[in-house]
Amino acid sequence: MTGHCAWSFVVVTSMLQVPAFAAETLFTEVSVRVYDNTGATDAERRPSLRIASSIVSAASVELLWKTCTEPARLATPVEAPRHGACASPLAPGELAVRIVRSGVVPDGMRHELPLGDAMIDSQTGTGVLATIYIDRVNWLAEHAGIDAHALLGRAIAHELGHLLMATGTHGSNGLMRPVWSETEIRRRQIDDWIFRPQEIAAIKARTQALFLRAAR
Repeated sequence: MTGHCAWSFVVVTSMLQVPAFAAETLFTEVSVRVYDNTGATDAERRPSLRIASSIVSAASVELLWKTCTEPARLATPVEAPRHGACASPLAPGELAVRIVRSGVVPDGMRHELPLGDAMIDSQTGTGVLATIYIDRVNWLAEHAGIDAHALLGRAIAHELGHLLMATGTHGSNGLMRPVWSETEIRRRQIDDWIFRPQEIAAIKARTQALFLRAAR
């Protein structure tokens, strides 16, 4: 099963700023490897990762980003292990985000395609890999007249939401809704770009349980 966010193409003049969330005393640290083969630099990617971190921080989760330049390795390798933070398979509780080009963008004035997806195993309720399609993000940002960094950050946060909750289910409103429409973007409501209370509770419960399990 995959969870993903899609867009409905619209003309938009501006993008909302990411809201500031109140500080909380207990945060669960989650390492996220970023595999980006689009040629973007760390400086170009940093604003989007900062936005994603700000959104996810509402669930008392601190994202620790690791930039990687080689393909993601999700399972135990057959060959001898290599050195480096990105050379080994993902550790328990570690997530990965791939930023790639899909090669498929809309050819009409109205079209829906996922900006990204998250691979969730519906049998085990687990998932560690999210993919973001940068060409679709940039296409939408350019045609809608919105900030590409903000859109990318929100798409990353959406897909990480699926992984952190281990579900492909979408919400009826908020960040986890499946389609981001013209009306929703244009009305400039902060509530459209944050997790709902039940989603925050689900992320907190699962990440803290995983943290306690790894600490034993």
